[in-house]
Parts: sequence; structure tokens; C-alpha cells
Amino acid sequence: MIALARFLLILLIIYFIVKFFTRFILQRFFKKMQTNFESQQNQYQKKEEGDVTIKTKSDKNKKIDKDEGDYVDYEEVK
Repeated sequence: MIALARFLLILLIIYFIVKFFTRFILQRFFKKMQTNFESQQNQYQKKEEGDVTIKTKSDKNKKIDKDEGDYVDYEEVK
């Protein structure tokens, strides 16, 4: 009976130690991820107030001219 109580006590102690350390480690991990994310966002958004940036896609991949209309690739089903 004493061996069972000792085993359960050791198991309970190990459980609380693991629970404490995982909480500590996960908290540090998420805090590090948050600071990395914030620094990436700050680097991306380094524009002065009033600057306007327009991004357009190039028309190099178009198969047809602009004046021909929309092209729809289809197969006729009989």
C-alpha cells in the first residue's frame, strides 16, 4: 500500500513539474513569435505618412489582346 501511495505521489509531482515548465516554455515561445511577427510588420509598413504605393500586375501572361474581349477555354460536350 505504501508503494502505491509513493508511486502516486511521485506521479503527481512529475505532473505538476511538467505542467509548470510547459506553461513557462509555451509562454516564452508565443512571446517570441509575437515579437517576431511585430518586427516583420514594422519592417513591411515602413512608409512615411502620405506616401502612395500602387502595385499593378503585368500583362505579360495574357493570351489575347485587350480589344478582343474575354477568352473562355471550354470543351464542347455532346
